[in-house]
Amino acid sequence: MEVRVELIAGPFTSTRKLLIRVPNARVAFAKVLPLFFPEPVFQAGIHPTAIVAASAQVDSTAHIGPFCVIGEQVRIGPRCVLQATDHVGANCQLGEETKLFPNVTLYSRTEVGCRVRIHSGAVIGADGFGFYPLSDGSYRKIPQVGRVVIGDAVEIGANTCIDRATMGDTIIEAGVKLDNLVHIGHNSIVGTHSVLAGQVGLSGSVHVGSRVRMGGQVGIADHITVGDKVSISAQAGVLSDLEPGATVYGTPALPGPVAKRMHLYSLRLGELFQQVKQLQRRLDELEGREKRS
Repeated sequence: MEVRVELIAGPFTSTRKLLIRVPNARVAFAKVLPLFFPEPVFQAGIHPTAIVAASAQVDSTAHIGPFCVIGEQVRIGPRCVLQATDHVGANCQLGEETKLFPNVTLYSRTEVGCRVRIHSGAVIGADGFGFYPLSDGSYRKIPQVGRVVIGDAVEIGANTCIDRATMGDTIIEAGVKLDNLVHIGHNSIVGTHSVLAGQVGLSGSVHVGSRVRMGGQVGIADHITVGDKVSISAQAGVLSDLEPGATVYGTPALPGPVAKRMHLYSLRLGELFQQVKQLQRRLDELEGREKRS
């Protein structure tokens, strides 16, 4: 006999399903799902095809998969998993239970906290975009000698890029969630538990506060400060600092009520244009009568 079960958080009843009442149905679902679809377990050890520098320190409980490259003075903590073809540059640090999916690249001196998940194709610590224009029209590269520091419980999506600082650190604080194809510019800081959706781009030296939410394709100009608990809608372009708690839309990003009002006005432009033409025609007729009189 088939029994249908549903997690609920509210005063619902059913004669056809078994209801399990919980404080938060989404949280309960997230906890239950891994029981039915557990993640693969990787045995501790270093695959024979992996290249590990003699000076690297790899915890005995870590898993280093096929064709991974571990550079000099790297430290890899307990129960870390590097699945396959991952590159960890010299002097990197990985905290316990951090997982690198295949084809992740960590440039030298990248520091990664505990329980971090970095998905395939992500590049952490590439040079920041620093070039100085010269009089002949060419550009002089400014060396990028800083680091990337990633806090605990961060998740970084596939093909996301986080640039190293020019000097100092680019910082992704604890609990941050970055979607696929996100770009974080050099010397930027993303505060705790902020969430950035796909194709978000931060220019250099952007400071994002805690618990900020950004929709897809948001762009933020350099040296902008975004306050705590700000919400930025998809495709918004942020060109000036945002106060804590603000909700903004559009390009340039404006407060919600203003942006919505401007959008509604823009939808009436055709109608308003016709009205102006009619008024102009009537004005021309009145002026013609006055001349004839």
